[in-house]
Amino acid sequence: MSSLLRAAFVRVPGQRDRIYVHRSNGTEVSWVFPTYGDELPHDLVHMVVEAAFGLKKGFWGRVDAGLDPARINDEANRKGGGSKYAGFGDDLEELLLAEGLAGAPWSDAEVSDAAILEVIASNCARAGIEAAAVLTTDRVREVRRVLPRLREQWRAFAGKGTITIVFDPQDPARGFAELLRA
Repeated sequence: MSSLLRAAFVRVPGQRDRIYVHRSNGTEVSWVFPTYGDELPHDLVHMVVEAAFGLKKGFWGRVDAGLDPARINDEANRKGGGSKYAGFGDDLEELLLAEGLAGAPWSDAEVSDAAILEVIASNCARAGIEAAAVLTTDRVREVRRVLPRLREQWRAFAGKGTITIVFDPQDPARGFAELLRA
């Protein structure tokens, strides 16, 4: 069994929220981000969808491999331009797919599962990549069972609170299976 990445998403009312990561190799990294208030942190949504759709080289696979998102974003803000995110590597296909997935309207009850698949395909087309063959309405439905439960947990924190999720960089779907069982 491979080692797991553990990410603690910490809500701190009145301050920037935080992520503390313990990588599968034992190293650690953390960063802060502007709060999304009652909505789930974007990077938490990334973790759920990357696990659900089996992405090994999306955002979280890259974090596990040693990338530091805070450093990369700081560098990108200084550089600007089309290649400002070069710190994420050369082959960005799964990272772009991860963004296409994370940017879908997962929490909009008025949007059908099939429409979410269309949004993902459109997001990916704008990024110049194909939507993965793993995209199914069944998997979308499962993601839509997990994210609302996590959102309710996030919203329930009266003060500071933490949601910790594991991600298996060798078998992302394993972590998603755990989220489904929770």
